[in-house]
Amino acid sequence: TSTNNIQQSSSSSGFHTNRNKRSPDHSNTSRSNIQSNPGSSCFSTGRPSKVEGHHRDPIQVMVLKVTEPFTYDLIDGKRMFHATVATETEFFRVKVFDTALKNKFIPQKIIAISDYFGTSGFLEIYGASCVSDVNVNQTMVISNTLRRRANGTPKIKDLFSQTKGTYVNGEFVVTKVNDTGKMEVVVYGRLTSINCEPGNKLRLVCFELTSREDTWQLKSVRHSYILKTVPKQPSEEEGHHQGPKKVMVLKATEPFTYDNRGERWMFHATVATETEFFRVKVFDIDLKEKFIPNNVITISDYVGRNGFINIHSASSVSEVNDNQLMNIPTTLRQRANATPKINDLYSQRRGIFVNGVFMVSKKNEREDFIYYEIQDNTGVMEVVVYGRLTSVDCNPGDKLRLWCFELTSNEDRVQLRSTRHSNMKVCALGEHPPS
Repeated sequence: TSTNNIQQSSSSSGFHTNRNKRSPDHSNTSRSNIQSNPGSSCFSTGRPSKVEGHHRDPIQVMVLKVTEPFTYDLIDGKRMFHATVATETEFFRVKVFDTALKNKFIPQKIIAISDYFGTSGFLEIYGASCVSDVNVNQTMVISNTLRRRANGTPKIKDLFSQTKGTYVNGEFVVTKVNDTGKMEVVVYGRLTSINCEPGNKLRLVCFELTSREDTWQLKSVRHSYILKTVPKQPSEEEGHHQGPKKVMVLKATEPFTYDNRGERWMFHATVATETEFFRVKVFDIDLKEKFIPNNVITISDYVGRNGFINIHSASSVSEVNDNQLMNIPTTLRQRANATPKINDLYSQRRGIFVNGVFMVSKKNEREDFIYYEIQDNTGVMEVVVYGRLTSVDCNPGDKLRLWCFELTSNEDRVQLRSTRHSNMKVCALGEHPPS
């Protein structure tokens, strides 16, 4: 993907969203502005070729890039994906409405497409029979210039000179500083569920160039798609949320008691949408049967606090029985499950909560506390444990899995400290267990 910027000006009030699923209500939405990198190709020479109407004859093309399938109609569960393909002389944008074709739309693969429709600058493919493989010895030479133009992000100054109704793709960064021009981005409906903040990098696909009251805009439409750069940290929500939010369960711990009398129980979980992941505290352990890895659920009536989604009632979680799939990118799964590097923890803000597996190098028992030293190939850090967790039999040389340990500091010493909802487990020899 190309690397260019979408930006939020200091005068704007946030990413422009509208939760009305029918159309944007501009009077009730916030706004963002976009900006492109100096290195991206010029939009005026990088436009896709357009065809109109029904075309039966096959054309051979090479797949340049493709999005993950996504649901564009939440009511009927209709799904699609976008792609960019090219001949040796031109490139096309494609909408594919049969997601089973994803296994044919592989970058660098040559395919033949037929019986397609040209509409508003896109080739639209509705059936599996419209795409076929070609001879394995077939070659196509796509010039670097054509590839750059097909993958490039337009500059904002070039967008202002384009025809209204043009559809724009590009990768941008939402920011508060505008160096090369700004443009408003309007998002409504299903795309408002994407948590976008200044500094996030977004890829916009199929956004319509339009204007309203002399203000130029990129506006989301029915087939628009937004992809956030895969986050390294869990997303955070604050306060009470009615929801619902549709997520896939990535992992869940066993229930454990978090008070000294053994009367209060909970478990931790990690869940994800197709663009971000969340850490969850569940205080009704009967819900464990729903928090099964790869199970798709909806959560509602939850509270966001200190980087966690807190679920207190069984009524807040329901299973999804519509056979809709969620495609969680492999990179997102890896980051959701990853153990942070110790040297990176030193640069993180105090008060965040850390999960991960670490090697124990030292142990020091002091009255009601146990002090461990953990290490990896980037450094060492102190872990402070108190209360019920001091009963865990852990010694130097063990691998220790930590959940919900607070990053803090004491007399200029950075520590991971156990809190009320923390848990820990010694990994068996040679074991790197799932959470």
